[in-house]
Amino acid sequence: MYAVRNIFRTRLRSFFALFSVSLIILLYSSLATISHSFTKQISTLLGDQSIDIAVQAKYASSPITSIIDKNITDALIKIDLVDTYDALLINRTRIRGDSPAFLLGVSNFNTFSIRLGFNIIKGRKITKAKNEVVIGEKMSKIFNLHVNDTLKLSKGKSYKIVGIFSSWLNFLNTGIITDLQSAQYLMDKKEKISLLLLKLKDSTKTQEVLEQINKNFSDLRAVESMQLPNHLGPIKSVFYFSKIVSVVTLIIAVAVLLNIFIMALSERVKEIGILSAIGWSKMMIMGVFLTEALLLAYSGGFIGYFLSYPIMQMLQNNFPEMSMYFPSSLDMNIFINVMLISLVTAIFSIIFPILYIRKIQIAKALRHE
Repeated sequence: MYAVRNIFRTRLRSFFALFSVSLIILLYSSLATISHSFTKQISTLLGDQSIDIAVQAKYASSPITSIIDKNITDALIKIDLVDTYDALLINRTRIRGDSPAFLLGVSNFNTFSIRLGFNIIKGRKITKAKNEVVIGEKMSKIFNLHVNDTLKLSKGKSYKIVGIFSSWLNFLNTGIITDLQSAQYLMDKKEKISLLLLKLKDSTKTQEVLEQINKNFSDLRAVESMQLPNHLGPIKSVFYFSKIVSVVTLIIAVAVLLNIFIMALSERVKEIGILSAIGWSKMMIMGVFLTEALLLAYSGGFIGYFLSYPIMQMLQNNFPEMSMYFPSSLDMNIFINVMLISLVTAIFSIIFPILYIRKIQIAKALRHE
């Protein structure tokens, strides 16, 4: 209670500390959640669907910039240990003038829908080479699109929306799916694909097939499916940036609280002397400062974390082209990280006050003005 009273005694200073920590945690939570969400979606997609190997162009930073020719694809799927495969063509397109959208062409729509576990909630599936598309539920809401609407994509060609699907993969829910041939036409990539996903007859031979592909196809990069997110440029950039932000977050948060407690300490020297004179031990006094630091750090952490989701929702509504990167719910792993950051912040912010209290002399403190 004494620590709580001290916080409310300097309301303006405490508010500044709380606001600063909340803002810092908000930034960290938003970036870390976006990074972790998209990486987790890709990893879960590849891991849960028994896909053993993912192949893309060697120097491509992402599947969007990857180009694999048909003759190479044909050679890959003829490898003895390959059981089944899925070919994908991924890119961005423009709808309704200048609004960017995520476009995915699939070699087999039925297999693709089964693998990803998404459901057509309105309309039906696409029919090959019929100028048809299905769109994600989230895209339908963002752009107010419905079944039987006409969607004009690149080259001015119109495609009929025959279905709306719902998927647990957030980035798919903001996209457009069509057959591979239509996507190749729209993207001017005839007989080319972006990504080849291979399932092996014997998954224990994964390393053997990886070595074979990487050795015999110098322009390709084959990786274990679960490792694909680590080779996607945009994801890596966001991931590394979020790590940098987490370190900067910790440093700034510690600096803010440390400054608060140095000012508080200079004002409470005489109070510390009085508490010592009436029988308080140095451990009890240090406990007061630690409690204050924990209350401010954890309060700021809670506020910043729980504000991050509505902020992301607002950004998503105003920047629909970024929708694929935003999670649909809060991430508890990030929440745990925020709580750890808050704990470390509280501990480091009172190191100086603790060192001062340990050395303080009661008589000198009582004379302090």
